[in-house]
This record gives sequence, structure tokens and C-alpha cells, in this order.
Amino acid sequence: MVLVILALQNALSEDITLGIMHFHGDLDLSGQAKRLIWNATKVAVFLPVVVFWFLDRREALWKAVVVSNALLTFDLMVSTSLLVANLATDASARVSMLIRDTMLVMLINLLIFSLWYWIADSPRLRRGTGREKEPWDFLFPQRMSCIPSYGDWVAGYLDYFYLAFTASFTFGPADTLPLSRRAKALMILQVGVSVINIVVLAGYALSIL
Repeated sequence: MVLVILALQNALSEDITLGIMHFHGDLDLSGQAKRLIWNATKVAVFLPVVVFWFLDRREALWKAVVVSNALLTFDLMVSTSLLVANLATDASARVSMLIRDTMLVMLINLLIFSLWYWIADSPRLRRGTGREKEPWDFLFPQRMSCIPSYGDWVAGYLDYFYLAFTASFTFGPADTLPLSRRAKALMILQVGVSVINIVVLAGYALSIL
């Protein structure tokens, strides 16, 4: 999933992915060189995830995934900010690119936060990390009632993807409630990006059309 997010972020327009790269002094790099440096940084952060996964070192793997997803989240926030900043330019001349980037950022937002919810709450990922006894981050309906055939139910990635999907398009939780402060903070960030994309960017692009 991290590789998919990396590929999607690399597909964004150059002017909303390179604004974070600033060099001082006499070093003047081209846009392509800056993109390569930033992508190399993200790949270098992601490599420990692969190594720890092969070595089956669960605690180290969990920490590496958190660091990797944090970097992807930072990239998402910068891309969203630069999208808004680019509205001050002549957007009518590049409306198709604006719509494309908006849709990509919306998809990246969905995937990144589905990963965050999975990382924070998944019982399977908590095994072997010393986090088995931590309280739930999310209250799924299956966890709070005795539904027939769901007595041994355990949340999987698709459940967290569904949670992120509903939060993106309803601007809040649907049938699953955030319990912990970190879950609420993550949902605030995700909904904030969704509001910017759907209300501000998509609305602006459609008004130009």
C-alpha cells in the first residue's frame, strides 16, 4: 500500500510536489533533480519496512511503518497547501490539471489515513509489539454488540479503508466512532484535507468549467 501511495504522489504535477525543496547558496537544482531527491528520501525511509518485514521483527516493523506513513502524510499536507496556493494563478488555463491533481490528492488522502487507522488500531499489527493490551482506537459496531456469527470478529484493513472512505465523503464518522485522542486527531486531519479538496478545489474547478 505504501508503494501505491508513493506512485500516486509521484504522479502529481511538479508544481505541487517540489515546493518543499529549498536549497540555499549556489546550489540550484532543476525541478526533475528536486523530484528525484525527494523520491529517494521517501524510498530510503520505506526500505526499513521491507527489511523488518522479511526479518519478522514486528515491533521494529511497526515503528518503521509509522515513520514512513508520517513522511507520506507530510507530503500530502504540502501538496494540499500548494494546490490551494495555485488557485491564485490563472487556473482557468489549467483546469484539467487542477481536477486531476485534486482527484489524486483525494485518493492519496484516503489511502494514507486508512493506513493510519490500521496501524493504530489493528489487533493483528499489535501482536508482538507490546501494544496488545492498549485500548481500542475505534468502536466498530461488531465490537459493541453481540451480533450472531461475529463473536470472534477482528477488524481487517478493508474495515479501516471503509472507515477512511466514509470519513472522506461524510466529513465525519459514520457507524464507527473514534475513541482515543490520536484517532480523533487523525480523523480531524483527514476530514480537513477532504473539505479542502471537495468544497474548495473541486468546487472551484467545476465553476471554471
